[in-house]
Amino acid sequence: MGHKFGFYKINAPLEGVLQRTLNFWRDNRGSIVEKQESENKLFYLLRIKRDISAMSYGETYLMNIGYNSQEAMTYVSVEVNLQFGYGMQWLKPQGIMKKWAIEMGCTPMKLIRNQDPNFLNIFRTIKQMDWMKTDQAPTTYCPHCGQPNDKTSNFCKKCGSKLVD
Repeated sequence: MGHKFGFYKINAPLEGVLQRTLNFWRDNRGSIVEKQESENKLFYLLRIKRDISAMSYGETYLMNIGYNSQEAMTYVSVEVNLQFGYGMQWLKPQGIMKKWAIEMGCTPMKLIRNQDPNFLNIFRTIKQMDWMKTDQAPTTYCPHCGQPNDKTSNFCKKCGSKLVD
């Protein structure tokens, strides 16, 4: 058993990162077992479980996703817990997080054993921000590429995918 951590900085709006993350887990056999939203709507906590299979020993992913409106940047931290095992069993969660990072358009990182105190401080700041001061306009985000689109659009202006209501 064990815990490892990953930290990501994504130059994209919160709603786009959140929607693409939810789609990613749906497509990669992850079950969202918990989803919490902060009062200011700038921070989400997701708990994702993957069951034991031929390729996985079973993992739990705890993702913190927060948007810093002053920087126009979305921050993500992930804590991965194995149901059992160590050593080689970390290859699957490492590969999953690499695939997620590539889909989000950020640099993949190797999962590490320690939390980053800077990220913990960033999330504390985000949770205290006033949501009214954010620069995010009411839009809809493409579930495929995360591009912001006008709510009245039926198709993404970047990739042409059908937008979900």
